[in-house]
Amino acid sequence: MISPRRRLVAASVLLVLEAVVFALFVTESVVGAIAAVGVTCLSLWVHVVLHECGHLVVAKLLRLPVVAVRVAPFTGWRSEVWVRPAPPATALPLRMVLFYLGGPTVNLCTAAVLAAVAASTGTASTRVALFGAALVGALLAVVNLVPGTSPRSDGRNLLRWLLAPTATRAALRAGYYQEEVRRTLRAISRGEVGDDRLADPVRDADDPRLALAAFQRRWSTGHAQSAADFIADAERLAALARADGTDPLAAAAIGEALTVQFGLWYLYAAVVNGSPVERREVVELAELAQLAFQAQPHLLSARVAMGLAHLLDQRPEHARSLLLDIRPGVDPPDLCGVAFLLRAAAECHLGNHADADTLVRAAGGDHQQLAQVVAAIRAADPVPPLFAPAPMADA
Repeated sequence: MISPRRRLVAASVLLVLEAVVFALFVTESVVGAIAAVGVTCLSLWVHVVLHECGHLVVAKLLRLPVVAVRVAPFTGWRSEVWVRPAPPATALPLRMVLFYLGGPTVNLCTAAVLAAVAASTGTASTRVALFGAALVGALLAVVNLVPGTSPRSDGRNLLRWLLAPTATRAALRAGYYQEEVRRTLRAISRGEVGDDRLADPVRDADDPRLALAAFQRRWSTGHAQSAADFIADAERLAALARADGTDPLAAAAIGEALTVQFGLWYLYAAVVNGSPVERREVVELAELAQLAFQAQPHLLSARVAMGLAHLLDQRPEHARSLLLDIRPGVDPPDLCGVAFLLRAAAECHLGNHADADTLVRAAGGDHQQLAQVVAAIRAADPVPPLFAPAPMADA
């Protein structure tokens, strides 16, 4: 079977040869035909650079925060300008639509200029080269505007912001929250496993710590094939933590990671999306958190996991008591911020709004999405349920 990369190379070579033959009929010169096609091919790099410059200029004009610029058309990497706007920013859908139109617009304008210049020149080779370059620019613009399978295509992102701006803004907010969860997981990680020892699938790692590290890497890099695969791997990891032969400290590390990872998302889903977690999930998280808390009750990571489990179980007084002793100068800063905010959520449940506001200020601005979750709990009346009641059995 021929690989997709080889098929692409073969198609590209065939296309270049066909272009040379066509140019030969127009220019009637082998050297002129090859030169014209060479200029056309090189124009692709120029059009890619102009495309990204278009995105970059629009981003600067609209004051969209630019976090990365990469132009690499021949290296296998995707060329892109990456912006990270704040979810509540003013007129964000319109600004994002203009941002995604910036690149294709520059390509179309460049193609029009090249076609106009080509029409006024008398040299056959130059005319073919310019028309070819104009065609490449126009095709690049059209291809980028066609909604494709890639979640980063200009056309797909345009449609998302045009047709579903509210949902797209919510997805942007959820993406920020996911990064906060990842930072929290890195704060509780002990860093005992090097990348060279990791096994990719969790099921292939016999050592609990290797299994946990492989699972976290797959989750953080998006290598899990689907949500079902991800949950199945998490269930296997949880079973490994409960196994009699598993070292208590390794089981504690797994319990902390799974409780924090799923618990923070359950909290977000219940408060922001109005989707309380099922009771059985709360019970399972409490069991995993208990594994961590029993092994090392003095660690802030274990208390955060146990406090989060108590909070989801709607026992805010228990969560509050576990998170009273937070040491900003000793414990990891990211973990301290999460601990402050979880305690603030507990204070909101208990009606201590002034204490909750003080804790949110103490957490700083590094966990803005989690702070907004706490603010939503504080503003709700009554406080939203965090888990759904178990269905009653038929008599």
